[in-house]
Amino acid sequence: MVMFYRVLVGLLLICVYSVHANASVEFHHIDWEIVCDNTLTCRVAGLGEEVDKTDSHISILLERKAGANQPIIGGYVKLASSKNDEDIRERRKPQNYPLSLIINNVSLGKLTEKPNSIYQLTPHQLKALLETLKTKNNKIIFVQTDNDRVWRIYERGYNAVMLKMDEVQGRIGTIGAIIKPGKKNENYVNKPIPAPVIKKAPVLKTGDGKKITLEEVISIFPDFKSRYIDDPKGYCSYDLDEPDEQDEMYNPSFYLYKLDKNNDLLQASCSMGYVLTDAHWIIPKKKNKVKKIKFVTVKEFPVYRDGVIKTNRRMREILSGCWEYEEFTWNGQEFVLSSIMVTGVSCDSKYYGAYQIWKLPIWVTQVK
Repeated sequence: MVMFYRVLVGLLLICVYSVHANASVEFHHIDWEIVCDNTLTCRVAGLGEEVDKTDSHISILLERKAGANQPIIGGYVKLASSKNDEDIRERRKPQNYPLSLIINNVSLGKLTEKPNSIYQLTPHQLKALLETLKTKNNKIIFVQTDNDRVWRIYERGYNAVMLKMDEVQGRIGTIGAIIKPGKKNENYVNKPIPAPVIKKAPVLKTGDGKKITLEEVISIFPDFKSRYIDDPKGYCSYDLDEPDEQDEMYNPSFYLYKLDKNNDLLQASCSMGYVLTDAHWIIPKKKNKVKKIKFVTVKEFPVYRDGVIKTNRRMREILSGCWEYEEFTWNGQEFVLSSIMVTGVSCDSKYYGAYQIWKLPIWVTQVK
């Protein structure tokens, strides 16, 4: 069960997910955001912009695990165009030319090129960048000399976000703190929380589900109509008793997946329009006993495959640039929440549209 809290204090937006006994934290200030998952691993993302205002952005991703003697790692850099028009986006898409870091007019050399159009700072570059970001009035730029394009990263919000990392990981006042170091050794910092273990059960790999009629659904799930409309966990809006004979696309569709030898998975579409949602139920195959049909979830844009339901949804407003991705894994009895990831700072800042640069874990598990 995931409980989601948001508290707005001044200009600072804190999003707190509480999953079971472990808390995950998202904290956003100006150009920087931190997401700490339920193991207390924290990832920090900062967004910058192209100097000539061509709607191209740059983002840096940092990571620090909980526990003593854990360094900041990563230093991954990615470029992205935020234009909504696909033709413009493609024309302005940053090319994979070598990328160099320049701090206060001093070149620190080229970044390492990685797969998937990602660059990575060298250890020397990462150390210099982290120290520079803590102070004001610095000029941090990334340059592609092959095509004369320049991006700039600012320190605005960096200290607040890194202080949140120190707080979450219990580093304030220790020698390993980033913003408020002290004399205490790192034996005082918070230990990492073990990720929950999920034992994935075997499933029948039968490909796509079988499309079935409402009558077939009711034959295996007699209470379907009342559960479909009235289940407090759902928000299904189709009228099952008066289908639209003029346009079939505005009627619900139903698919039955062979989950395992004892259970099937029913998927029923819930609403139409901009947001597409589906409801899921686990349907036992037993014929001689009363079927204990289990409701799974109602989620947006769900995809079931090989024992995992994957979903994604826009966070906050419909036109927001922020997305949340969830996965539910079959353990033989139920679908268990196994992953939550969110995108970066773009939906609350001037970088609206530069979305989906990173997927930052909020809830992680070990699936075995």
